[in-house]
Amino acid sequence: MKLLFSILLVFNLFVEMLAAVATIGGPVGISAAGAGEQWSMHYGFAALAIASLSVWAWPYRSELKPVTITLGLLMTFHVGLLCSLLIAGDQQVGVVLHSILATLSIGLFSMRRRWCDGAEE
Repeated sequence: MKLLFSILLVFNLFVEMLAAVATIGGPVGISAAGAGEQWSMHYGFAALAIASLSVWAWPYRSELKPVTITLGLLMTFHVGLLCSLLIAGDQQVGVVLHSILATLSIGLFSMRRRWCDGAEE
């Protein structure tokens, strides 16, 4: 499970960094600042923040309390974004990626006490 959590962190970093670069640097990103309707760019900076969670959590990836917080944030972000993408219905790749990330986050969160250090507290 610790290996799967490490894979989730790396996958989250990769997917969200790609999303950040694409949305911040895209046609309605930073180059269009001031023109209004930069929701794509705003999501890009949110994606950058959630990608950074993988880096911040990395040294603590086997400790129960940081793992709980990390997985709670990842679950909330990816489930929420998945819902948004499903409602919009126009980004199938995003639906697949966030389905994988949400499912891994939920599964690992539900089993975290089995594989984290400090779970006996």
